[in-house]
Amino acid sequence: MKTFQCTCKDHPTLFFESNRCLACDRIVGIDDEFNQVEPYNLDKESGQFFKAAQPEIRFQKCDNNSQFKACNGMVDLSTFVPDADKDEVLCFACRFNETIPDLTIVDHIPLWKKMEKAKRRALYTLNALPIPLLNISQDPENGLSFDFITDRNVKDHFVSKLTHLEAVFTGHDCGHITINLAEADDVARSSTKMAMGENYRTVLGHFRHELGHYYFERLIANSPKKHALCKQYFGDDELDYQEAMDQHYEKGAPGNWHETFVSEYATMHPYEDWAETWAHYMHIIDTLETAQNFSITGSTSGNAANSEQVSKLHLPQDQHYFSIQTPIAIILDTWIDFSMVLNSLNRSMGLDDAYPFVLTQSVRTKLSFIHHAIHNRLNQLPVLAAETENNKLKYEAITRSQ
Repeated sequence: MKTFQCTCKDHPTLFFESNRCLACDRIVGIDDEFNQVEPYNLDKESGQFFKAAQPEIRFQKCDNNSQFKACNGMVDLSTFVPDADKDEVLCFACRFNETIPDLTIVDHIPLWKKMEKAKRRALYTLNALPIPLLNISQDPENGLSFDFITDRNVKDHFVSKLTHLEAVFTGHDCGHITINLAEADDVARSSTKMAMGENYRTVLGHFRHELGHYYFERLIANSPKKHALCKQYFGDDELDYQEAMDQHYEKGAPGNWHETFVSEYATMHPYEDWAETWAHYMHIIDTLETAQNFSITGSTSGNAANSEQVSKLHLPQDQHYFSIQTPIAIILDTWIDFSMVLNSLNRSMGLDDAYPFVLTQSVRTKLSFIHHAIHNRLNQLPVLAAETENNKLKYEAITRSQ
């Protein structure tokens, strides 16, 4: 995620979640193009907002922005078409919501805000990629929508079942993604993380995983040719899912799972292997975009003699990690370097590794498939060269050292 700048005198940094400039005190937000956080001027007479460069176009704060500060969305009133069934003015990101938590329960509100923050970051990355991103109002048949609901009591960190509510399971169903509100509660999520033996369980990770299922249907499943090719990389996703899930939870992942899968959960079924790999691809390109924004090279050598190698890993200013012009091998080699920096920074703060995963050649090949599927270049899918001994030593050092 890159940062932005206000247009006021000192050009202070604005972050993706910023809603006000600390220097000039103007309202800050993101419009329906969903690619730029910028300041807005207030027309006191009308109560509407406008950008200095386009004063004729008027904006209004998203209802979830003005009422709850759950987003920083600004709605272009010249193009906004209200839903006939709802008296709401919602921004780009909030129009994907089908159901939000019961906000009469005050303790739900901060958890819902955390959900919205993660959802918006996930959508921002998708919006930068050449893939469809439409809500169900725009595309009733294939559009994307979200439910943020729960079946448990927030007062005890979602331990007690609420008997008057149906069971809620995080998952994906034909473009409709449900995420249990309990995932935004640190205590509840940590408890599940320990019980499931998962090293990396975040709200953003849930969004990216479930979105992976959605895009499998949009990019792969509807094309017999692409689907057949996908099976060569991930396995037969038409195998019985319930049987695979029962076996996974009874026997666990195979002992050598890390040789061919990015996570233990990915071993359960090819459908989950795709979604886990998709989520990791999103983590990688977003984090590298952040590193590029702050001009972090990711060099771990500490040696000027390796400057040529580092320059090969660092992209030119006119390229970015969301582009098909950036080879997947460069992305993954850079990520191996940078994840070492990331993990070392966490260790310096007494925290666990931020990215405790190993990208073996098999995983790199699957990530390459995801990359080319997103950019509709599966016909150009290369066979990745074997990892260099240097990179092998790097990831072994960062994952196995004590």
